[in-house]
Amino acid sequence: MSLFFYKKQFLQLQAPEGEPTGNYQISWLGPKWFQWLAKTGLQFLHFRHWWGKSFQGKMVAINLFQNPKDLSFYEKYNMHLSFETSSLDGKPSLFLRYTKEAPFPWPYFVDEFRVLGDGELLGLSYPKFAPFLGLPFLIRKQESK
Repeated sequence: MSLFFYKKQFLQLQAPEGEPTGNYQISWLGPKWFQWLAKTGLQFLHFRHWWGKSFQGKMVAINLFQNPKDLSFYEKYNMHLSFETSSLDGKPSLFLRYTKEAPFPWPYFVDEFRVLGDGELLGLSYPKFAPFLGLPFLIRKQESK
C-alpha cells in the first residue's frame, strides 16, 4: 500500500478513548522501499534497535529498544501524552511529544495516533511545523510474558 493510503486511512479513524497501557511493537507501513528507508534512517537518528513504545500510565510513554545479543529491552527518550485536536483534520488524536532531553531532532517531532483495530494504533510522525509531512507507522500491543 502507498503512504497516501495510510494517511487517508488515518483521517477516517478515531482517537483512543483513554490512555493506552503496555508495550507496543513497531511495524513499518507502506512500500518496501519506504520501510527499508525508515528503519535504516532511524539508525542514524539515535534509534538503532528501536522496538516500539511503552505506555506507562500517568500520561507518560517511553521508547523501547531491544538488545540484539540477548533480546532484552532498554528504555530511552521519554514522551508526554496528551489528547489534542489534530491540525490535519480538526478531530481528536492521541499525541506523543518528546521532552527536551531527547536528542536532536526528536524534540521537534510529534507522533499522532488513532485506533486502527483492537490493540493497534496507526501513527503519523511529523515535524511540529509540518503535519502534512506525516509518515505512517503501526504500533501493536504485545501480551505480557
